[in-house]
Amino acid sequence: MLLNSFSFLDSFMLFVSLQFDYFLFLILAALYYYRGRQETILFLALLVSSWALALALKPVFEVPRPDSVRFVTCTTGYSMPSGHSLMSFALATFLHPRAGKYKLLVWAFAITVSLSRIFIGVHYPSDVIVGALIGCIVGFFWLYIEKMLIKSGLFGGALESMRDREE
Repeated sequence: MLLNSFSFLDSFMLFVSLQFDYFLFLILAALYYYRGRQETILFLALLVSSWALALALKPVFEVPRPDSVRFVTCTTGYSMPSGHSLMSFALATFLHPRAGKYKLLVWAFAITVSLSRIFIGVHYPSDVIVGALIGCIVGFFWLYIEKMLIKSGLFGGALESMRDREE
């Protein structure tokens, strides 16, 4: 695997891959501080549903982890879909309308996290691609839920207030 053959990137990719959860907590804290409780709860629902979906789909696909690559770290369980990829792309899709001038950074983060899973030898490229596609669907689903909550008056309308500020 070509992506797994750049040993000079090992420490960086391992850091990105293993510290992913801490980045999520930082984003969660920032959302709570800057956007409030409602948006934070929606974000938590996105994370929990992404994680649960990834766990539920792994035994359905039953794709074993790569075994003919250079391992930077080891993990257990099935490979497809990549949970890190699924969660990071769900996150990017959900945060995109809120990210303002940081939209590119949000997507770069999702791509870097996803590629790191191939680099460290725990996923095939197909695992990451499937995870990314499912993650985007999950992100759009939660954007739709948010829109429905705003429309029904059950949610404060953080996206509406952002659009008002931009206009």
